[in-house]
Amino acid sequence: MERKQFYMLTLKTVIPLMMQSLLTSSVNFIDQIMVGKLGVSEIAAVGVANKIYSLFYLVLYGTCCALVMFVSQYWGKKDVEGVRKVTGMTCSITVSLGVLVTIATSLFPRFCLSLFTEDPAVIEAGIGYLRAISASYLLLSFIYPINYLLRGQTRVKIVLVTAIGSVFMNVFANYAFIFGHFGMPKLDVVGAAIGTVATRTVELTILVVYLIASHNEVILNLKGLFHFKVHEFAVFLKKAVPLAMNEFMWGVGTSIYLVVYGHMGTEELAAMSIMSTLQTMVQTFGLSLSSSAAVIVGNEIGKGDKDSVFICGRRFHCLAVGMGVVVGTVLFSIIQPIVAAYSIAGTRTGVLLAQCLTIMCCYLPFSCYNSMNTEGLFRSGGDIKYVLIMDTGSIWLIGMPLTALFGYLLGLPLQITFLAYVAVEIYKLVIGTLRYRSGRWLHQLSLEG
Repeated sequence: MERKQFYMLTLKTVIPLMMQSLLTSSVNFIDQIMVGKLGVSEIAAVGVANKIYSLFYLVLYGTCCALVMFVSQYWGKKDVEGVRKVTGMTCSITVSLGVLVTIATSLFPRFCLSLFTEDPAVIEAGIGYLRAISASYLLLSFIYPINYLLRGQTRVKIVLVTAIGSVFMNVFANYAFIFGHFGMPKLDVVGAAIGTVATRTVELTILVVYLIASHNEVILNLKGLFHFKVHEFAVFLKKAVPLAMNEFMWGVGTSIYLVVYGHMGTEELAAMSIMSTLQTMVQTFGLSLSSSAAVIVGNEIGKGDKDSVFICGRRFHCLAVGMGVVVGTVLFSIIQPIVAAYSIAGTRTGVLLAQCLTIMCCYLPFSCYNSMNTEGLFRSGGDIKYVLIMDTGSIWLIGMPLTALFGYLLGLPLQITFLAYVAVEIYKLVIGTLRYRSGRWLHQLSLEG
């Protein structure tokens, strides 16, 4: 691929994906900003409840990564039937999970919250929020497969349009239901949950209307979505289940971080609840570039052009490091405005948040490079086993033990405990670089096994 062609294609893909991811993750950020006006317990409650969303999202994300992995290669081969089959397989998995999570969070919210915190005030504040937001999980189980199907087909503009519409809806609904404006009842944290459900409804509606209006090849034969053979589904599961479990185990590991922070104190928990949302937003830059790489490199793998694959890989690595430097620099310059936006400037929570944000700014270039390997190149090549070693291994063998040691056993300050993230990135940097250079991450994918 010519250099100019590569960068033009990357820009056309990554900018909409980046803006979409940033806008989507800002839904939880907007919730926290508005809920921040209600008190520290409410902030912590929304943060803990959103951990459940994060775990569910990670399973959806892992499954849909398998979808986009197959779709990108099949789209490069112009195999529409293959695209249709893997889309149907993905929906079968995600919707089943969506039903289960919706039932669990609506019927047993106290139990779900108690898995992440022992603070009675936080649990009581979060019960109504979690019960009200439970319907959004079922909506997301439809949204993500459609979203990632369109990504794999490089039809990313509609993904951005959907995100813009959802954010506007979220701001309006939150303002109305949290604070009781426009004739609506004042519902506090429950209002934030209702706003999120309304947002997801709008998002799904836009995507479905687009699929129908654009005569997408996949829905031209809806019956074909589920006309796949048992052995084909088994082949897909061999990729989807490890990816989903990888994301889930990664999420469980990071959730244990939150448990440790909860034992350190309410101020630490509040600071890291905010930090979790900000990390998700900041990581969207690197993840969006990685998602673009997964699609573009996947298309090249599907075409069978190995030389082009490695040229693209080197270019994406350079872009990833550069993005990490730029994002880290910008974030460092706006730390104090961020703290002020949460109405915690001058408090201990605000000081802890600012210090952890500073640490994150320093390791972002490494994080973006590692994300390019695990979320982009290795997944496009179907190298699932090594993704597991890098992601799950880094959390369970490095990050989680260090966090528990520093924060729980030794009782060290939050800033020191947070440095476990740096150790994780160094581990991934070393083994990821070695794997990429070996070339053993590149595989042709097929439902035939």
